[in-house]
Amino acid sequence: MKVRVITAVIGIIAVLALVWLGGWFLTGAVAIVSLIALWEYGRMLDHISIHIYKKPAALALLVMIFASGFYSIKTFIAAFLLAFCLLLFLILAIKKEEMTNLIYTAFGVVYFGGGFGTLSLLRGSHELLPLAAVNVDPGIFLILFSLVTTWASDSFAYLAGRSFGKHKIAPHISPNKTVEGLIGGAIGCVVLGMVLSVVFKYNLVHGFFLSLIAAVMAPVGDLFESYVKRACDIKDSGNILPGHGGMMDRFDSLLFVAPSLAAVLALLR
Repeated sequence: MKVRVITAVIGIIAVLALVWLGGWFLTGAVAIVSLIALWEYGRMLDHISIHIYKKPAALALLVMIFASGFYSIKTFIAAFLLAFCLLLFLILAIKKEEMTNLIYTAFGVVYFGGGFGTLSLLRGSHELLPLAAVNVDPGIFLILFSLVTTWASDSFAYLAGRSFGKHKIAPHISPNKTVEGLIGGAIGCVVLGMVLSVVFKYNLVHGFFLSLIAAVMAPVGDLFESYVKRACDIKDSGNILPGHGGMMDRFDSLLFVAPSLAAVLALLR
């Protein structure tokens, strides 16, 4: 427990510093984290004899992440499409029986590129939230909102599930997750989302709506990674974070929350 707490404290300080600095400091850190997560993903799939094309995937992923650093939705979408098309060139070099590997490779790039890339994009894209919408830099607000609501969903789900959990959600995927935990996570997520909206003077209706989106997508992201781990018959995606597992274990919910919030914000403009 002590190691877990120390890792969490160091991680929180590092994340807050990077969010404050923004720019290429944040984008570079996101790129490193995404590459580690991609490596963990490939390592997990090795357990079921699926081998992704790591070098092309890493290149495509970096194209997407660094494109997000320009804080332009158009640039990010263009890079997303370019990276995906580049991966399709692998068809020219692989055998028919290796098509499954290509599909999982492409999915990994979309999964991590979309999730981590959107997180970086949120920090500086005023296309999603104008300067006048909050009383602080909109990018700082959006990333803090994504991080805090995701953390709230995970933490309150754990506490509620441990205290009141009786009814299993998906025992074939994650035996410890319960309906009571899901409800507790949703309540905590919405409450903290509204607290942030009040503190930073964000539109309360929009804040409530975004909190609901996060409350839904955070457990979906968690369950998705749990499904992948169970399919690969492993407990954690990695061990790079003492007491917490791997990067995928820590960012699984956020990889669903960040793109969902970005999509909703784009529709609200």
